[in-house]
Amino acid sequence: MDQTQLETFMTIVEHKSYSKAANILNVTQPTVTARIKNLENELVCHLFKRVGRDIILSKEGETFVEYATSILTYMNHSKEVTRSSQYPNIRVGFSPGYSYSFIIELLTSIISIDSLGITIIEGYDSVSLNEQILAGEFDLVFTRNVLSHKPEIISEYLFDNKIILVFGENHPLAKQKVIALDDLKGETIISYHRNTSLWTEIEQQLIGIPDIKRVEVGNNEMLKKVVESGLGIGITPFLGIDKKIDSRLIVKDIKEIGNIPNKVYVQYRKNSLIAEPVKKIIYSIINHELDSNHNIVPTHLTGADISKLNIGTNTVQS
Repeated sequence: MDQTQLETFMTIVEHKSYSKAANILNVTQPTVTARIKNLENELVCHLFKRVGRDIILSKEGETFVEYATSILTYMNHSKEVTRSSQYPNIRVGFSPGYSYSFIIELLTSIISIDSLGITIIEGYDSVSLNEQILAGEFDLVFTRNVLSHKPEIISEYLFDNKIILVFGENHPLAKQKVIALDDLKGETIISYHRNTSLWTEIEQQLIGIPDIKRVEVGNNEMLKKVVESGLGIGITPFLGIDKKIDSRLIVKDIKEIGNIPNKVYVQYRKNSLIAEPVKKIIYSIINHELDSNHNIVPTHLTGADISKLNIGTNTVQS
């Protein structure tokens, strides 16, 4: 009994004809007849009977249909499982604050990686993403907090993702060259995910500034739309802004907030199946940052290092 015999049997069951089955399977009718005869010899029964011009299942054939369907399903599933073990699906988690265009360019750059499936999910914050990769829910995460003393996780520092202020082009402060914390007096601050560790640090810098109003929105893209409308000032990581798409937004630095540490770490599970795809994904991100909108140079890598990037060097000890 083999897959060809079973598929031939199920095709006859569906179309109730040896000749139609032969056409569909692109073989001769004698070949179809021979396959069924061999299958019947192995099962020691007749699978079909003829009633007039119709081919119908025998009693034994009706019983065998369920088994044939299950066997073919298991055969196909086993092939998929084998292919999946050879060509893994990489589950990637990002902390909030990356522009959609950044994610799209990342996907575009890695879509050419052969035999790779990829799932990209925006996590709630870096803490939750670290918990999820430890739990096995992600293979690769980009976070601001590095995991320590976890031998199953490799951690790499990539670059800084500075916290900046974002203004609509008609906001009065947009034309001011230098902005101090006191200039935020009476302003409406637009944010998202305020109950994260990063925003706790930002709020510490805003303490004492009078009459600040706070508006929390769902995500970084919504923040940009609200700021563009002129309703307030946004505070967000620099990688959340794409200067090609967000051309109507003005980015400003403010010393106290810009000095808040916000490093980007890539962290991934030790797994030989995903090692090569992970290397390509990380390279594509660094290459994007060097060559496109943001011009951020990772402080621990030179141009020569980038051209021969080898994951496993410059690691954070974990």
